[in-house]
Amino acid sequence: MEINHRQQDKFSEEHSSLWIELFDGSKRDIDFLEIEKAIKDFCFIRHELSNYSCLYASQLSFDGHLILPYWEYLFVKGQINESDKDDLEEGALLTIYLYFKEIYEAEGWSFLYKHKLFETFQKTLDTYIPDKDKKRELVRKIKFIQAHYSNEKLGDQYSQKLDKEDEILRQTLTQNDEWVYFEFVEKYYIDIANSFEPLRQKTKSYFDNILNGRRE
Repeated sequence: MEINHRQQDKFSEEHSSLWIELFDGSKRDIDFLEIEKAIKDFCFIRHELSNYSCLYASQLSFDGHLILPYWEYLFVKGQINESDKDDLEEGALLTIYLYFKEIYEAEGWSFLYKHKLFETFQKTLDTYIPDKDKKRELVRKIKFIQAHYSNEKLGDQYSQKLDKEDEILRQTLTQNDEWVYFEFVEKYYIDIANSFEPLRQKTKSYFDNILNGRRE
């Protein structure tokens, strides 16, 4: 059985064996309490996105309570379970996509403009190496939205007729939004719902083995 490092470590008196290595060469120690705060925020983000049938970033308060440096969780090192690593990296990539998506929706200054994070995200994406197809695909879609965020014709506020090139870009952006919404919002909840019965059976099997071992 795989060791649950998060559950084991957060109740330990010893120093956590986790750290973040950033693209600028800096390093900072973290613990599982910080990781749980990030995962909690990612769960909240998905919950809020589920209020709509499409991807809508402007409803999120990135300058209010969603204030962690989420992009840094792409670079967590140390003793961490694969499931937690996936939760962190997928949540961080989803949030980065939403930062750029907000530009297309908002009439005023977005989070990225306000905090001048464009160069940070450029270096982040250049440094990050995704380990799964789902993450690789989201990185590609982030880079697409990143490459075209300054095209005002793609914004939700633009109502004039588009030329052929911009129409293709708009269609690609819409398709990307739909893919992100399905894979990281809809499918997220579908997968959770489908996990209850296998988990119930796994738990029953675990305790049955304990009881059988005692009887022997």
